[in-house]
Amino acid sequence: MGAAGQSWLSRVSSPIPEPAEADETGPGNSPPWAAWGGLITSDGAFVVDLQQRIVFWSPTAQRLTGYAPEEVLRRPCFEVIGGRDPRNQRFCRRDCPVVMNARRGRPTPNYDVLCPLGQGNERWLNFSILLVKGKGAKTYILHLFRDVTAHRRLEESARQTAARLRETSRPAFPASEPPALPVARLSPREIEVLRLLACGLTIPEIATTLSLRPITVRNYVGRLLTKLGVRNRLQAVIYASRLRLI
Repeated sequence: MGAAGQSWLSRVSSPIPEPAEADETGPGNSPPWAAWGGLITSDGAFVVDLQQRIVFWSPTAQRLTGYAPEEVLRRPCFEVIGGRDPRNQRFCRRDCPVVMNARRGRPTPNYDVLCPLGQGNERWLNFSILLVKGKGAKTYILHLFRDVTAHRRLEESARQTAARLRETSRPAFPASEPPALPVARLSPREIEVLRLLACGLTIPEIATTLSLRPITVRNYVGRLLTKLGVRNRLQAVIYASRLRLI
């Protein structure tokens, strides 16, 4: 594979040059964030140091947030992103869980935060975190993010639909008749499919939403019916809502 075909992941697997400090950049020198320009990803990307200062801001980050590099570089990341968790608590803050994990050399799982992006525009962003080493064994935190607002809205719609079903629908089974099969534990993907069924989406629409083939979605639906011990999708949605599986 040629250099042009390398993925961004292979490029960050080796030590990344440390960007120059702002006061060391003189006439004719590259800007401080130029050392990170080899990253190739369709996600938004930015890099912070362990003091939470932004040292790199990608073109895709600018497209997704509307912030240009000159607006954010050297600023604290929590001032720029300002993300809140699903409970509306401030996640992006000084000494946030991501930077505390990084200081200890620990990974951070993917997470979603609701971010204010100016002019009253709020978007749900999903973040992946990578720790990379610069010169002198300095650690930098690479944030890769993508817009998941539409997916979060679908989930919220499914929760609201399930809540209405719990309030207004009759049980899928008579009170004296328990389900034919014990309720098995559902996988995260099966719960996603179930929530989308609760929103009224068809098999092709679910396949498009989850980037799956229709036959794969049908297989998930078939497994759901078997695990829940029901005969059709409507019963699956009603029964799952009563058990608060969705």
